[in-house]
Order: sequence, then C-alpha cells, then structure tokens
Amino acid sequence: MRNSVWGLGLLLLTACSGQGAGAPFSSGMSGKITAVGYAPISLQQPTDPELKLLHAMRASKMDAYRELTEQLAGVMTSSSSQMNSQILEDGTVRNSSRGVVRGAEVINSYPDGDMYITELSLDLKLYEKLRQGR
Repeated sequence: MRNSVWGLGLLLLTACSGQGAGAPFSSGMSGKITAVGYAPISLQQPTDPELKLLHAMRASKMDAYRELTEQLAGVMTSSSSQMNSQILEDGTVRNSSRGVVRGAEVINSYPDGDMYITELSLDLKLYEKLRQGR
C-alpha cells in the first residue's frame, strides 16, 4: 500500500512550481523530451501476481508523467533545519511540481526484473499547440 500511495502522491502534488499556469517555454520551442518512470512489481499491494503487475504498470506511467511535469514546469523545493545548542537536530527537504501534460505518448512499457518501466515522449511543438488550444 505504501508504494501505491507514494506513487499516487507524486501525481497529486499540491504545491505550485512558481511558474503559474503557463509553460516556461517560448512559442518557438521544438524537439522532443522524454521521461522514464519506474515501479517495483513485488512491492505493489495486491497479493495476486497479475494485479501486482497491473499496479506496477500504472505506477510507472504515473512516475513518467511526474518526470515530464518536472521538466515542463520545474520543481519547487523547500527545506528547513532545526538546531539546538549549535547542533543540527533535524532537516527536511520537500520537492513538488504541478502542471498539465498534453500530447505525451508511451513509447515503451515493459518489465525488467522486478521493475516495471514506462518511457514517454513529448513533442514540444505539439505540446505548445495543445497548450494554446490550437
């Protein structure tokens, strides 16, 4: 359950990247970007092996979309540290990203050992057209 919730949490990030609703790219962007998502098969919650595989497939796709979102909209990072008598007691770092990915395509999806891997590709010209509603 923890990994399924963790994967879902990556998709449903709530903090803003600071970029606003627009993409950080200019209208003259071209080329493609790719992203790879990973998910462990054996750690998925269901006991049925086929369901474990299906959950890993979905989690790896979500992870790849998270990676694309980070590339398109950036990553917001916040950190904090706590000190007592000049001794560092605790420190945390949190990253989040938020955005909409349009036009991505799955170029490969496969198991590799205990990992399920999904590869996505996004044509930046198509993304820009879809983002602008053309």
